[in-house]
Amino acid sequence: MKTPTRIAGGMLLGVTATLLLQQPAAEAEFNGPVPLGPASEVVLEADAKTVTLKLEDGHVAFGDSPSHRIYSEGWVSIGPLLEGIMDNDTFMQEREELSTSLQADEAKLNAAFAALQAEAEGLEPDDERLVALGEQHRNLMQQRQAFMQMAQQAMNGLNGTHLEKAYRELVDAVKIVAESKSIDIVHRFIPTDEPFTGKIAQEALMEVRMRNLLVYPDGLDLTADVADELGVELSRD
Repeated sequence: MKTPTRIAGGMLLGVTATLLLQQPAAEAEFNGPVPLGPASEVVLEADAKTVTLKLEDGHVAFGDSPSHRIYSEGWVSIGPLLEGIMDNDTFMQEREELSTSLQADEAKLNAAFAALQAEAEGLEPDDERLVALGEQHRNLMQQRQAFMQMAQQAMNGLNGTHLEKAYRELVDAVKIVAESKSIDIVHRFIPTDEPFTGKIAQEALMEVRMRNLLVYPDGLDLTADVADELGVELSRD
Protein backbone atom coordinates (compact mmCIF):
# COMPACT_ATOMS: atom_id res chain seq x y z
CA MET A 1 0.00 0.00 0.00
CA LYS A 2 1.34 3.41 -0.96
CA THR A 3 1.79 5.62 2.08
CA PRO A 4 1.90 9.41 2.44
CA THR A 5 5.40 10.80 2.62
CA ARG A 6 5.98 13.86 4.82
CA ILE A 7 8.98 15.96 3.87
CA ALA A 8 10.00 19.42 5.02
CA GLY A 9 10.15 21.81 2.07
CA GLY A 10 13.83 22.59 2.53
CA MET A 11 14.72 18.93 2.99
CA LEU A 12 13.15 17.46 -0.18
CA LEU A 13 16.27 17.72 -2.34
CA GLY A 14 18.47 16.66 0.54
CA VAL A 15 16.50 13.45 1.11
CA THR A 16 16.65 12.62 -2.58
CA ALA A 17 20.40 13.21 -2.68
CA THR A 18 20.93 11.06 0.43
CA LEU A 19 19.02 8.18 -1.10
CA LEU A 20 21.13 8.37 -4.22
CA LEU A 21 24.39 8.49 -2.31
CA GLN A 22 23.44 5.37 -0.38
CA GLN A 23 23.22 3.29 -3.59
CA PRO A 24 26.22 1.16 -4.52
CA ALA A 25 28.38 2.75 -7.20
CA ALA A 26 27.78 -0.05 -9.69
CA GLU A 27 24.00 0.13 -9.25
CA ALA A 28 24.02 3.91 -9.66
CA GLU A 29 26.09 3.58 -12.82
CA PHE A 30 23.98 0.94 -14.54
CA ASN A 31 20.50 1.48 -13.14
CA GLY A 32 20.47 5.24 -12.73
CA PRO A 33 19.03 7.19 -9.79
CA VAL A 34 16.46 5.52 -7.59
CA PRO A 35 13.22 7.55 -7.57
CA LEU A 36 11.64 8.71 -4.35
CA GLY A 37 8.49 6.70 -3.79
CA PRO A 38 6.10 5.37 -4.82
CA ALA A 39 3.90 7.42 -2.49
CA SER A 40 0.25 8.37 -2.67
CA GLU A 41 0.98 11.83 -1.27
CA VAL A 42 3.92 14.07 -0.51
CA VAL A 43 3.45 16.54 2.33
CA LEU A 44 5.68 19.61 2.19
CA GLU A 45 6.20 21.59 5.37
CA ALA A 46 7.57 25.08 5.89
CA ASP A 47 6.92 27.78 8.50
CA ALA A 48 4.33 25.60 10.28
CA LYS A 49 2.31 25.29 7.06
CA THR A 50 1.83 22.20 4.94
CA VAL A 51 0.94 21.53 1.31
CA THR A 52 -0.06 18.05 0.21
CA LEU A 53 0.92 17.05 -3.32
CA LYS A 54 -0.94 14.17 -4.93
CA LEU A 55 -2.25 12.99 -8.30
CA GLU A 56 -5.81 13.84 -9.35
CA ASP A 57 -6.98 12.74 -12.81
CA GLY A 58 -3.39 12.56 -14.00
CA HIS A 59 -2.44 16.01 -12.71
CA VAL A 60 -0.28 17.06 -9.80
CA ALA A 61 -2.71 18.58 -7.31
CA PHE A 62 -2.09 20.72 -4.24
CA GLY A 63 -5.74 20.88 -3.15
CA ASP A 64 -9.15 19.37 -3.72
CA SER A 65 -10.44 21.95 -6.24
CA PRO A 66 -9.81 21.48 -9.98
CA SER A 67 -8.22 24.94 -9.89
CA HIS A 68 -5.59 23.56 -7.48
CA ARG A 69 -3.97 21.40 -10.13
CA ILE A 70 -1.01 21.87 -12.43
CA TYR A 71 -1.98 21.92 -16.11
CA SER A 72 0.17 21.97 -19.22
CA GLU A 73 -0.36 24.96 -21.51
CA GLY A 74 0.24 26.06 -25.08
CA TRP A 75 -0.42 29.12 -27.24
CA VAL A 76 -1.72 29.62 -30.78
CA SER A 77 -1.68 32.70 -33.01
CA ILE A 78 -5.13 32.33 -34.55
CA GLY A 79 -5.07 35.28 -36.97
CA PRO A 80 -3.05 33.72 -39.82
CA LEU A 81 -4.78 30.37 -39.31
CA LEU A 82 -8.25 31.89 -39.68
CA GLU A 83 -7.11 33.76 -42.77
CA GLY A 84 -5.82 30.52 -44.26
CA ILE A 85 -9.10 28.72 -43.62
CA MET A 86 -11.13 31.63 -45.01
CA ASP A 87 -9.14 31.39 -48.25
CA ASN A 88 -10.02 27.76 -48.89
CA ASP A 89 -11.61 26.81 -52.19
CA THR A 90 -15.09 26.18 -50.78
CA PHE A 91 -15.40 29.54 -49.07
CA MET A 92 -13.94 31.38 -52.06
CA GLN A 93 -16.37 29.70 -54.43
CA GLU A 94 -19.36 30.61 -52.24
CA ARG A 95 -18.22 34.24 -52.09
CA GLU A 96 -17.72 34.34 -55.84
CA GLU A 97 -21.18 32.85 -56.47
CA LEU A 98 -22.84 35.41 -54.22
CA SER A 99 -20.85 38.23 -55.79
CA THR A 100 -21.83 37.08 -59.30
CA SER A 101 -25.50 36.92 -58.31
CA LEU A 102 -25.41 40.40 -56.79
CA GLN A 103 -23.63 41.82 -59.83
CA ALA A 104 -26.32 40.36 -62.09
CA ASP A 105 -29.07 42.03 -60.02
CA GLU A 106 -27.17 45.30 -60.07
CA ALA A 107 -26.79 45.06 -63.85
CA LYS A 108 -30.59 44.77 -64.17
CA LEU A 109 -31.05 47.96 -62.16
CA ASN A 110 -28.44 49.75 -64.26
CA ALA A 111 -30.18 48.61 -67.43
CA ALA A 112 -33.50 49.98 -66.13
CA PHE A 113 -31.83 53.34 -65.40
CA ALA A 114 -30.28 53.40 -68.87
CA ALA A 115 -33.62 52.62 -70.53
CA LEU A 116 -35.31 55.38 -68.51
CA GLN A 117 -32.60 57.84 -69.46
CA ALA A 118 -32.89 56.91 -73.13
CA GLU A 119 -36.66 57.38 -73.04
CA ALA A 120 -36.31 60.81 -71.42
CA GLU A 121 -33.77 62.07 -73.94
CA GLY A 122 -35.24 64.27 -76.65
CA LEU A 123 -38.41 65.09 -74.71
CA GLU A 124 -39.34 68.71 -74.28
CA PRO A 125 -39.28 70.10 -70.73
CA ASP A 126 -43.04 70.53 -70.76
CA ASP A 127 -43.74 67.01 -72.05
CA GLU A 128 -46.23 65.32 -69.72
CA ARG A 129 -44.40 62.02 -70.06
CA LEU A 130 -41.54 63.45 -67.99
CA VAL A 131 -43.75 63.37 -64.90
CA ALA A 132 -44.26 59.62 -65.21
CA LEU A 133 -40.58 59.09 -66.03
CA GLY A 134 -39.59 61.10 -62.97
CA GLU A 135 -41.76 58.88 -60.77
CA GLN A 136 -40.17 55.77 -62.30
CA HIS A 137 -36.73 57.25 -61.63
CA ARG A 138 -37.58 57.82 -57.96
CA ASN A 139 -38.82 54.24 -57.67
CA LEU A 140 -35.63 52.94 -59.23
CA MET A 141 -33.55 55.01 -56.79
CA GLN A 142 -35.41 53.45 -53.87
CA GLN A 143 -34.90 50.00 -55.35
CA ARG A 144 -31.18 50.66 -55.75
CA GLN A 145 -30.86 51.84 -52.15
CA ALA A 146 -32.72 48.77 -50.88
CA PHE A 147 -30.59 46.56 -53.11
CA MET A 148 -27.33 48.04 -51.81
CA GLN A 149 -28.41 47.42 -48.21
CA MET A 150 -29.49 43.89 -49.04
CA ALA A 151 -26.23 43.16 -50.88
CA GLN A 152 -24.13 44.39 -47.98
CA GLN A 153 -26.15 42.32 -45.50
CA ALA A 154 -25.88 39.24 -47.70
CA MET A 155 -22.11 39.54 -48.04
CA ASN A 156 -21.63 40.30 -44.34
CA GLY A 157 -23.87 37.37 -43.45
CA LEU A 158 -21.89 34.98 -45.63
CA ASN A 159 -18.59 36.23 -44.20
CA GLY A 160 -19.96 35.81 -40.69
CA THR A 161 -21.02 32.25 -41.44
CA HIS A 162 -17.61 31.49 -42.89
CA LEU A 163 -15.84 32.97 -39.87
CA GLU A 164 -17.81 30.80 -37.49
CA LYS A 165 -17.12 27.69 -39.58
CA ALA A 166 -13.43 28.62 -39.74
CA TYR A 167 -13.33 29.11 -35.97
CA ARG A 168 -14.95 25.71 -35.36
CA GLU A 169 -12.50 24.07 -37.73
CA LEU A 170 -9.62 25.83 -35.97
CA VAL A 171 -10.79 24.67 -32.53
CA ASP A 172 -11.08 21.07 -33.76
CA ALA A 173 -7.51 21.20 -35.07
CA VAL A 174 -6.26 22.71 -31.80
CA LYS A 175 -7.94 19.89 -29.86
CA ILE A 176 -6.21 17.28 -32.02
CA VAL A 177 -2.79 18.89 -31.55
CA ALA A 178 -3.34 19.41 -27.82
CA GLU A 179 -4.36 15.79 -27.32
CA SER A 180 -1.37 14.52 -29.27
CA LYS A 181 0.97 16.59 -27.08
CA SER A 182 -0.90 16.03 -23.79
CA ILE A 183 -1.62 19.73 -23.43
CA ASP A 184 -4.53 20.71 -21.20
CA ILE A 185 -5.07 24.41 -21.92
CA VAL A 186 -4.45 26.29 -25.18
CA HIS A 187 -4.60 30.10 -25.28
CA ARG A 188 -4.69 32.41 -28.27
CA PHE A 189 -2.08 35.13 -28.59
CA ILE A 190 -0.31 37.53 -30.95
CA PRO A 191 3.47 37.06 -31.21
CA THR A 192 5.40 40.01 -29.83
CA ASP A 193 7.51 40.34 -32.99
CA GLU A 194 4.50 40.54 -35.32
CA PRO A 195 4.40 44.02 -36.97
CA PHE A 196 1.71 46.49 -35.97
CA THR A 197 -0.89 47.25 -38.64
CA GLY A 198 -2.51 50.25 -36.93
CA LYS A 199 -1.83 53.64 -38.48
CA ILE A 200 -2.96 55.84 -35.60
CA ALA A 201 -2.25 55.90 -31.87
CA GLN A 202 -5.60 54.38 -30.86
CA GLU A 203 -5.13 51.44 -33.22
CA ALA A 204 -1.56 50.88 -32.03
CA LEU A 205 -2.69 50.99 -28.41
CA MET A 206 -5.35 48.36 -29.15
CA GLU A 207 -2.69 46.10 -30.66
CA VAL A 208 -0.57 46.51 -27.53
CA ARG A 209 -3.51 45.54 -25.35
CA MET A 210 -4.25 42.46 -27.48
CA ARG A 211 -0.69 41.14 -27.07
CA ASN A 212 -1.16 39.43 -23.74
CA LEU A 213 2.29 37.81 -23.66
CA LEU A 214 5.58 39.68 -23.45
CA VAL A 215 8.09 36.85 -23.01
CA TYR A 216 7.40 33.15 -23.55
CA PRO A 217 9.31 29.97 -24.46
CA ASP A 218 9.14 29.25 -28.18
CA GLY A 219 8.24 25.66 -27.37
CA LEU A 220 4.82 26.75 -26.08
CA ASP A 221 3.86 28.18 -29.50
CA LEU A 222 1.69 25.54 -31.20
CA THR A 223 0.78 27.66 -34.23
CA ALA A 224 2.90 25.72 -36.72
CA ASP A 225 1.56 22.38 -35.47
CA VAL A 226 -2.04 23.54 -35.80
CA ALA A 227 -1.28 24.93 -39.28
CA ASP A 228 0.02 21.52 -40.33
CA GLU A 229 -3.13 19.87 -38.98
CA LEU A 230 -5.29 22.34 -40.93
CA GLY A 231 -3.19 22.18 -44.09
CA VAL A 232 -2.66 25.94 -43.89
CA GLU A 233 0.60 27.38 -45.17
CA LEU A 234 2.04 30.04 -42.88
CA SER A 235 4.00 33.00 -44.19
CA ARG A 236 7.70 32.71 -43.39
CA ASP A 237 8.39 36.45 -43.65
